[in-house]
Amino acid sequence: MNKVTILDDVLPVNQLQFIYHTIIGEPVWTLNMKSENTDFTIPGAVLYDKHLGINTQSKSQMFASMIYMMIQERVDFLSNDIHRIHLGAKANLQDDNFHIDSLEDCYTVLFYLNPIWDKKWGGETYIDKEKIEYKPNRALIYSSKLLHGGMGPKSPNLRTYINYVVGRLTK
Repeated sequence: MNKVTILDDVLPVNQLQFIYHTIIGEPVWTLNMKSENTDFTIPGAVLYDKHLGINTQSKSQMFASMIYMMIQERVDFLSNDIHRIHLGAKANLQDDNFHIDSLEDCYTVLFYLNPIWDKKWGGETYIDKEKIEYKPNRALIYSSKLLHGGMGPKSPNLRTYINYVVGRLTK
C-alpha cells in the first residue's frame, strides 16, 4: 500500500443517497466533540468506540458498518478490528487542525458521505501534505499515524464523512 489507498464508487448511487439521508436525519449528531488526540472540536457523533465502551446501536452505526464491509471487500489488508466509528461534518470554511487519529498501529478509513458534490466547493483532505479531492462515495485508507486534516467546504453545504480507525491484520 502506498501512503494513501483511494477507492471510488464504494456503494451503488441509490444506496449512497438513501444512507446519506437516513444518517443526516438521525438524531445522533452533536455540535461539539473533542477529538481523541487533539484540542479541537468536531461536529458529529461517535457511533462506536471500542476503548470508551460507546456502542450506539443506531441506524447510522449499522449503515456505517455496512459501508466499512463494502470497503473491506475491495482491499486485502483491512481487519475486522474496528476501534472507532465517527460521523463528522464540516461547515463553510471550517478547516481541521492537522492531527493524527491514533498513536496505535492502525488504519484510518475516511469515507466521503455526500452523494452530490461540486469540485469548486473544495472540501479536500490533506494526508502527509498530499491533497486529495473530496469526491462523493470515495474512501481513503491510510496509516492513523499520518498527519492529516480536512478542509471545510466553500459552499453552504456540509462536507460529511465517516471516519473509521481499525486495527491492522495480524499475521
